[in-house]
Amino acid sequence: MGTSHSEMLAELRLNIACRLLAESDKRLSDIAKSLAYTNASSFSRTFARLMKVQPVIYRQQQRARKHRMACQETRAIDR
Repeated sequence: MGTSHSEMLAELRLNIACRLLAESDKRLSDIAKSLAYTNASSFSRTFARLMKVQPVIYRQQQRARKHRMACQETRAIDR
């Protein structure tokens, strides 16, 4: 069977949340509000349940990954 509308919406919200966490400095409460969550706690619980990591940790991991990639690119250019 196909994906339900609620599952599609949840996946879309999660994708947007991941992008905002990785690419912006928005506060969790602002991200939660923009994605129509009741509050930051509700957003954090849902994100952690679906992603198996807290949103703040996800943000840190993505920024560290981006930093490592930038360093690798710089080393490749310097060769």
